[in-house]
Amino acid sequence: MNNTPENSQKDTLKSLKIVGLFSLIKNNSLLNLIVALVGGLLLAWLIIHLLGKSNVGSLMSGSDSISAKEGDVCLVQDYPNNSCLGNPNALCEKDMEVAKIAWKFYENNYQPTTGLFNSVDNYTSTTMWDTGSALAATIAANDIGLIEQKEFDDKVMALFKTLKEQKLFNNEAPNKVYNTVTGEMVDYGNNPTPDGIGVSTLDLARLVSWMNTLTCMHPKYKYEAEQIISRWKFDRLIKDGQMFGLLYDPVSKETQVVQEGRLGYEQYAGKVFKHLGFDQHVASTYNNKFARSLDMLGVPIAYDARDPRDLGAYNYVVSESYVMDGMEHGVDAENEPLIRNIFEVQKRRYQEKGIITAISEDNIDRPPYFLYNTIFSSGLPWNTTTDMGVRYDHLKTVSVKAAMSLASFYPDDEYSKVLFNRIESAYDPDRGWYSGVYEAGLGYNTAMTANTNGIILSLFLHKKYGPTYRICDKCERKLELDEKILKANTCDRCVTH
Repeated sequence: MNNTPENSQKDTLKSLKIVGLFSLIKNNSLLNLIVALVGGLLLAWLIIHLLGKSNVGSLMSGSDSISAKEGDVCLVQDYPNNSCLGNPNALCEKDMEVAKIAWKFYENNYQPTTGLFNSVDNYTSTTMWDTGSALAATIAANDIGLIEQKEFDDKVMALFKTLKEQKLFNNEAPNKVYNTVTGEMVDYGNNPTPDGIGVSTLDLARLVSWMNTLTCMHPKYKYEAEQIISRWKFDRLIKDGQMFGLLYDPVSKETQVVQEGRLGYEQYAGKVFKHLGFDQHVASTYNNKFARSLDMLGVPIAYDARDPRDLGAYNYVVSESYVMDGMEHGVDAENEPLIRNIFEVQKRRYQEKGIITAISEDNIDRPPYFLYNTIFSSGLPWNTTTDMGVRYDHLKTVSVKAAMSLASFYPDDEYSKVLFNRIESAYDPDRGWYSGVYEAGLGYNTAMTANTNGIILSLFLHKKYGPTYRICDKCERKLELDEKILKANTCDRCVTH
């Protein structure tokens, strides 16, 4: 090779590069770089091998969640396993439309400071019965996808905090009425009353029933629910196989203990407390010593023979108590003919008189604001009355909750279609379902309540899974009270009744 100036320059540059390279190696800079590259490649290979390419992609992209391929175990897993509830029946599009309207009532009447819902639209008062209906609605809304788990948990937590801390009547059990904003005990006019007005054990049964369903479907709330109920003293509320309420006289400052429950509601509530472990050998059966039967339009209708003049309470034969018993406790040989006859006698009235009939007690949108629209009461058929016995037959209504409940039990009966057709537009799309439609052409009964909309939402839980107590017993999930609480209210005969 000729030793030209150009070749000498190239050789010089090569020498400089080699010297520079060895200088870098000597100073460990390039060596460190090579080691880092090799180490990085090895680490990447290990990550890909251990986690899978999809997870690495998620990590590299900064995703908030790490997607796992089939077979991988996630840090957060679904719980509880509710497969014991069985394969749920599907809800149709119309079902969801009805449910969404019902939930509107609860969206508009929620009080976040207490976790309580107004029992009547825009009226900041509630009972334990209506709180039970609201809990039913909340469970159903979550189950069918109207609210997310976060909203559901927030509402349950707020409610339980209030129930855990609320002032009890005479330090025994929840007062009949509370203000939904302040959580204070009030009277039926929503006026604060430091002493309270008494206790309805029937109302407590409604709340306990849905706390049991909550415990079943969301067992993380079991302990809290049991702690709430354990605050209550049942000594005066449950005895001799029956339920008793407390009535406070603000003048004499005395509390009267009165037997609660008549055929229908008595059995619904009695079964709740029996399931909890209390003796309810009288209250939990329709075949108790107070049961009687009469013929109405060729249909045998059960009623209660206890005289209101002696015990101060009427027996209102209505649809609601029977269908709730069937929905929650299930239909059996004892209550099946009773529920069927309740449906049949109202169907017969329609067939013979042309009057579409679905009867229950309801709030109404005009004085006296609450009526018992009955199949039979005070010795009278189709009697519409106040709790004082004043008749208001001109204000009879087709009850939305009764119509939907009866139709859900007998979906293949033509009369069920008649019922739903009558009330299908009885709602405000932004506020919820009305209580009913007046029979005599007075338009909608625009009163809106937690009870009506709660029963409607709970119908969809029943459609999906069946009777709540039966599925929860199958799952072996239920409320359980300490034996000390039950001891004073049990008896030897409970074992055989």
